[in-house]
Amino acid sequence: MVPAERPQSAARLVEGKALLDTALADGNVDVAYVRALSDVYDRYFRERLAEFEEDGAVRPTFALVAVGGYGRRELCPASDIDVLVVYGGEAPGDAAELARFLFFPLWDLGVDLGHGVRAISECLELARRDQQVLASFLDMRVVAGETAVGEGLLDRLRRDVFPACAADFARWLDAANAVRKHNYGDAGGMLEPDLKNGLGGLRDAHQVRWLLALDPGRDGDARVLARELAALEADAAFVLTARMHLHRLCGRKSDKLYFEFQERLAEAMGFGPRGDRAGVERFLSRLLRRMADIKALRASAWPLLAGAVGAVDLDAPAVPLSGGVERAAEGIRFSPGLSDAAAMEAVFDLLGAGAATGVPPSHETMRRLRSLAVALGRLADVSPRTARRLYEGLGAVMLADTTGAAMDAVMSSGLLRALLPEFARVEDIVSFDIYHVHPVGRHSLEAVRLLAALRAGEGDARFRALLAGLPRPELVFWGTLLHDVGKGLGGGHAEKGAALAEEMLSRLSAPPEARQAVAALVREHLLLPETATGRDLADPDVVARVASRAATVELLDMLALIARCDGLATGPQAWTAWKETLVLDLYAKVRTAIEQGRLFDRDDARVMLATRERLREAAKGRLDPEALERAILAMPPRYLVVESPETILAHLELLTRLDAAAAEERRMRPSPREGQGGRDVVALAHEALPGGEGFAVTVVARRVRALFATVAGVLALHDLSIHDADVFVLNDGATILSLRTANPPDVLYADEVFARVQRAIRYALTGKLFLAYRLARKRASLLFGPTVSGPRTPPAIVLDNRASDLFTVIEVTCDDRVGLLYDIARTLYELRLETHLAKVMTPAGRVRDVFYVRGYDGRRVEDPEQVREIKAALLHRLADDLCVLH
Repeated sequence: MVPAERPQSAARLVEGKALLDTALADGNVDVAYVRALSDVYDRYFRERLAEFEEDGAVRPTFALVAVGGYGRRELCPASDIDVLVVYGGEAPGDAAELARFLFFPLWDLGVDLGHGVRAISECLELARRDQQVLASFLDMRVVAGETAVGEGLLDRLRRDVFPACAADFARWLDAANAVRKHNYGDAGGMLEPDLKNGLGGLRDAHQVRWLLALDPGRDGDARVLARELAALEADAAFVLTARMHLHRLCGRKSDKLYFEFQERLAEAMGFGPRGDRAGVERFLSRLLRRMADIKALRASAWPLLAGAVGAVDLDAPAVPLSGGVERAAEGIRFSPGLSDAAAMEAVFDLLGAGAATGVPPSHETMRRLRSLAVALGRLADVSPRTARRLYEGLGAVMLADTTGAAMDAVMSSGLLRALLPEFARVEDIVSFDIYHVHPVGRHSLEAVRLLAALRAGEGDARFRALLAGLPRPELVFWGTLLHDVGKGLGGGHAEKGAALAEEMLSRLSAPPEARQAVAALVREHLLLPETATGRDLADPDVVARVASRAATVELLDMLALIARCDGLATGPQAWTAWKETLVLDLYAKVRTAIEQGRLFDRDDARVMLATRERLREAAKGRLDPEALERAILAMPPRYLVVESPETILAHLELLTRLDAAAAEERRMRPSPREGQGGRDVVALAHEALPGGEGFAVTVVARRVRALFATVAGVLALHDLSIHDADVFVLNDGATILSLRTANPPDVLYADEVFARVQRAIRYALTGKLFLAYRLARKRASLLFGPTVSGPRTPPAIVLDNRASDLFTVIEVTCDDRVGLLYDIARTLYELRLETHLAKVMTPAGRVRDVFYVRGYDGRRVEDPEQVREIKAALLHRLADDLCVLH
């Protein structure tokens, strides 16, 4: 419908929406927008009905009612408009004409309209049969038409439907929440939370209002919950404001807060940087805290409100537990009549009961815990006996809390903040990246829960055995709880956190040895994962340094447990099967070093001699003895230490194939330059790894310095990412590239894929394939496909000559892109650096690559000017937009 043909009511609707949208974009309106937009639509419907009457039509007895979000007056820019034309009796024959008259202008404007024409009797029947319809009627209000008809429908619903269906409706909501968790997740644990349907979203606030509306004693219960309901309204208004701006920024209906909108939404809501925290991180902290509070209130109030409508038997007798605690229909609670002094003594009996049963405290008990928390915190400061009891009690709760219900109560009640004020500082800190799923507080509690689940017999048997063997298991739980307490203090969070942890436990009168052990756990909690994923585990010095820092088997066992639970609690990209393998490999070597007082391979000469002898034995009848001896003499020491005789033999057989192919190449196409023929020939072997976790790939060539860069580029062209790479340069000019790759897109045709890979490597070496151009084309094509979502961060380069006696270690951290490893490897090659080991970690699009390099002269990079040049070259290559085709 062109503007000239629009009825005046529709024109005024467009004008009103435009004014509101402009005010919203300019920051001149807050959450009042949603009510104002509802008013704009109300005016449209009233004016449109007046236009209908002006056409001479006889006005029938009907009411136009708003339901759902429109009924609640919570319209965001792209919300649906849900309306019903309701007749007191059967709808007349011209009802369809009325509907077209009302709704056609809205359809022409592109409004998402949910509508219907119903008699009151039909509305009642639908509400009885369909809980979703019943929910929409709980938000009903009359917009236009005969008020008596609308009020009549509402009266019949309240009298004939709501009381009879309320209990089933409450049970339906409870079941629907499980579906919501599965489909939309818990907003507190989502990198991109759903503001409406995720747990903690607006739907939780709606449920509290719905149940209260159905509550026959709503006035009394509303007074009981008055403080919580006021907080709920403030929290819901904040989330609704975020949803309102999200619709505006997206230009469409969207309830999922995608990364790409988070920074702009934070700015729109007035969150700027403060200290070292970005505005978006401050916004996300506030948002997730409010959503967590919404979810917590819905969960704690549900038994009370569901009981009021008959879905829970609140009169069922309570079951006495220990220490003045009982389990009632509404949750774990203190026994009636228990004084505050006695309740303070029974706090950890109550929390322990929650940990044992998985049942959270009742709503009234949570309220009482909040008041007791402050008193307990003050008492702990002046009473060493109380402080020690709190230390031991909280430790016991953590050990038993496999569901997380008890520790949730500890945090939600404010008890954790009261006992450990330093924890309160980090509780809501959010990292704006695609790696950390939870705020620090929630992450720490999730890590503790995972540890408790191990103790209960869940999870990996290897880690269960480590936990079962600890003489003081409470120490690892305290270390896990406090491992991130140093965040937000300007870097070095592990070292700063260790000092804070010792201070906090001292205040709780923990034994000196416990304070020292927990401080050591906090200080070293990243030692195993960072070393395993970023250092050469075949280097005895690496193992020696880790062993010296771990010091005891008990501390090492606890560090392995924290590494696992911390990684799993961080997010799905932080603890992969491959990372676990690396950590356990390092753990085993360090444990041997500590227990036996020596490094696993300290006597490298003995290890190399043993490898050579086993290799000679295995090669009998398979390789020429003289050729074998020549090959052994060409092998670098690290190769003989790292690889097994069986693997070395397979490499030698691959080199034999390579030499045969090169000889055939020279025969068929002799080179005019002596010794040059066959230099572009490569041999490749691949084998699937156990458990379908990728492929072991070996590529061999002779006198090809750029082999690693070339292979990295070719694999990227074939959608094969490299996870780990060993580059062995033999003294006879052979290069052995040992890789672990991801699976190809179609594992069933892996043989064909790797055959194409081998050909492409050959073409790249002969100049028939220009990798930089091909990768640029591939990147450009991806602009039209799915890309990694998340905040972009600048690259960082670190050169370290202390990590290895033989190599310079270069660590590159940057955002992922197609062919990134090729870009880095090619740059290192152009800088005349030889890569001997590469470790590649790509958690959710953020790359951490570590390269062990040295110059062609076999030495580390010691020249400061060359170090600066390497950093500048890598930063230039990583910042360059190589996607652009010129």
